[in-house]
Amino acid sequence: MRKTGLALLLLTALLPLSATAATVTVRSGETLSDIADRYGISVGTLIRMNNIRNPDHVEVGSRLQVPGPTVTAGKGRHRVAPGDTLADIAARYRVSSRSLMALNGLSNPNHVEVGQTLKLPSNAVMPRPAFQPVAVKPIPGATEHTVAKGQTLTQIAKAYKLPVASLISLNQLSDPNKVEVGTRLYLSNPSAQTTITPTRETTATHTAVKIQPAATSKPAPTAKAKPTQTKPTQSLAKNADWRTYGPLQVDWGNWQKMGGSEVVPTLNAQGQALYLAVNCSARKINATGADGSWKTWAAPQSRFEKDLVKDRCQAA
Repeated sequence: MRKTGLALLLLTALLPLSATAATVTVRSGETLSDIADRYGISVGTLIRMNNIRNPDHVEVGSRLQVPGPTVTAGKGRHRVAPGDTLADIAARYRVSSRSLMALNGLSNPNHVEVGQTLKLPSNAVMPRPAFQPVAVKPIPGATEHTVAKGQTLTQIAKAYKLPVASLISLNQLSDPNKVEVGTRLYLSNPSAQTTITPTRETTATHTAVKIQPAATSKPAPTAKAKPTQTKPTQSLAKNADWRTYGPLQVDWGNWQKMGGSEVVPTLNAQGQALYLAVNCSARKINATGADGSWKTWAAPQSRFEKDLVKDRCQAA
């Protein structure tokens, strides 16, 4: 046995030592092999680090040094709660117990003090903050809902007293668990809304409005059509080409060029006249409000807006 111990000491003399070390207390019934296996090192490394003369006899209660991992502290911290063990904490943050011990100077992997604050390694995986739902305030008579941060499809459906399946079907959602913030959701079937069929006697005149310059980086207004001076009027011709886009009825045959944009007479779901403008170079859309003034140019959000811009820009 003595020769074996000397041989092991000679063999391990060439092995490198870790720059850091941790301390472990020998428990009853443990051997050097058990400790080496637990820390993923060789018996020879244990012998060399602790100057052990007889590897076949280790005193219970002896404190042995083991190579400690090179650990960098991150910003994370964990406050030990009742019932926490080092193994549980390590598993929660996906790190090793050894790295926690080395970082916090712990000698006993089976004992941590309740209330103790442990530093976490830089590679610790921090748990995501709990999801905070945002209440949905339904708008009476609304035909669409714009998704806000923290709102889910289930919340929206419940607020408007609709089945979730109806929202999925109406909006052709491929993944109901992932609805992007800012998405406009149909609350009713656009095709079920009142369709306005123009006749010979039907006419509607819009409030005169000022057409804003096109939303392009290089606007190129012409002398023939100055947006701020044009006062388009809508005449619902007998043979007008009416097309339905969501809640809108668009007089497709009456597009007018206004600067770098195109404007068309349109009727909303309530039959009120308005103007719709599309700028193909900027791929943006605009519309007049109840007072006849233009709103802000914006990229199309809902499915029907995207379809409208696509159809118009392909035809232009």
